[in-house]
Order: sequence, then C-alpha cells, then structure tokens
Amino acid sequence: MLFDLGRSEGFPSQYGPNATPVTVDVLEVGLITAFLILGFSLLVSLPTTRFKTNAILFIRVTITLLIGLLLLLNNFGQEWEVGQVKSRTPYKAGTREQINALISIKIALRSVNVTLKSTPNPYGILKTEIINYNERFEWTWDQGTFGFGPYAGLLQRQFRAAQYRGLPLPILWVGEYFVIDGEGFRFGRFYRTAGWYTHILLWTAFACWLLANILFRSVISDGACFLGICGVLQLTANVIWIVVRNPIPLVIPFEDGTLVTKYGFNFWATFVTGVVCVFLSAAILFMDYKYDQKLYKLFGINPLNSYDEIAYISK
Repeated sequence: MLFDLGRSEGFPSQYGPNATPVTVDVLEVGLITAFLILGFSLLVSLPTTRFKTNAILFIRVTITLLIGLLLLLNNFGQEWEVGQVKSRTPYKAGTREQINALISIKIALRSVNVTLKSTPNPYGILKTEIINYNERFEWTWDQGTFGFGPYAGLLQRQFRAAQYRGLPLPILWVGEYFVIDGEGFRFGRFYRTAGWYTHILLWTAFACWLLANILFRSVISDGACFLGICGVLQLTANVIWIVVRNPIPLVIPFEDGTLVTKYGFNFWATFVTGVVCVFLSAAILFMDYKYDQKLYKLFGINPLNSYDEIAYISK
C-alpha cells in the first residue's frame, strides 16, 4: 500500500547514479583534521600564568606536529609529479566530436590521477554535458602477470574496467602509458617500484619521528639523533624517487601540446622537511654540547636524565 501511492509501477522509485566531480582527497583531509585537533587541544591548555614557558612549548609542539603531518601527507599525497596540458581532443569513441579540454595528471607513490575538464560545447552533440572527470588508477603493489586477467596487476585490471565503463578517450590515453609493460615502455612498472621503496623510507622516517618525540622527554641527544635519521630518510626517499621512477621522461603528446610532468608539492615538501629535520638535529646536538642547561630548560626536563652515575660506597 505504501509504495503504491502515486506510483503506477507498483514498486519504489529508482534513481540513477548522481556522479559528482572529486573536489578533495578524503584521506588527506582526515589527516589534517586529526593533527588540527591535537594542535587545538594544546592551544586550549596553554592560557596560564606561565606565558613564556607555554609559548616555548607551543612552538616546539607545533613544529613537531607539522613534521609528523607532512610525513603522512607526503606518503599518501597525490602530487609527487604533476603535469597538465590544454588541447583539442576526441571525447568519446565512435564519434567525431572534439572538445577543448584541460588534461592534468598527478602521480603519487601508490597511484596516478588523471583529470579531464572542459565546458559544454554549445554547437556540438555535447550541448548539456558537464565534463569534469577524475579517475585514479592504483598499482599497490603487485606487478602481476602480463595482460588484463584476474592475475594481472591492479593497475591493469582497473584500466580494463575503465574501458568497459566507457571513460573518455583522453583519460584512457593517459592511463595506457602506465599499463603497457614491454619494449622499454614501462612507465607503470618504474613508478610502482619507485613508489614502493619511497613509501617504505617514509614509513621508517615516521617511526623515527615517533621515537625522537619519546626520547626528547628523557635523553635529548638520542632524540636529536633519531630526528636527524628521520630527515636523512626523507632525503633518501627523494633520491630514490629521482633515480628509480623512470629512465625515460614521461611525455604524452596531444593535438595542441604535450603533457610533461614535473616534481610536485609532495616531492618538494619531503625535501624541505628532510632538510629541516637534519638542521634541527644538528642544532640540538650543538646546544647539548655547548649550552646544555639552556637546552634542558627549553625542553623542560631534568638534566640528570642524560647522565648515568655509579656510586661506590666504601665499607
């Protein structure tokens, strides 16, 4: 009775999918929100009469949280390499319709994102369609067997599924460069390998960052050493990405231009964070050697924690 009211079919109304363009990365937003909650919790606890001590604590913890946040964002971020091109390009298979589109690419450690944006063509067959696609092809982490079968790699299987769904030709054209694996044309294989080693180094750097924060509450010099190791691991991740990612530059031609990649935000953020960690480590070790009392006061710990003393009692 309930479903018959106002319906001639006799069953509940069914609606088609309402696909919307991707605007943000949910994982990145979640990481930023988690660290903002930690920072806000610290900020709320600061208003006391010990203004100078709390200000130093706020600066130290803010820098520490920022390093940890960047470590995770760079590990899961989508902008290790980026590139874009504006060009006329075919839109769908089997038609002569062309669009003026912006094709952009974002290469991460675990995937590649391809974006296609255009405006409706008021004179063609695409008069009302809004073209705003974003497709992610993942490769975590197995290369798989040759082809597109059930034992092929995740990237190949996702590409074949995209073909079945009828994604626009420009997206498939870009994705195909990462799927082909042979005759020296192995962009997907090299980017997957580079991402594998780079993400291992960044996870190790994150573990060193955690150990550094724990040790800063007891033995400052040991914490500084682990912070320095954290920075060296990040710089090593940059080197691994540069060396392993691809012996041949990725160049994807279109009718009115060529899509060429360059290092993106996550690559440079990893480099800068690594340099900052190494610099802070060296500065802390220098202060521990020359101005140890001021350093202990800065970190708010007992200087006797850094020394082991043995007392001999004569009888």
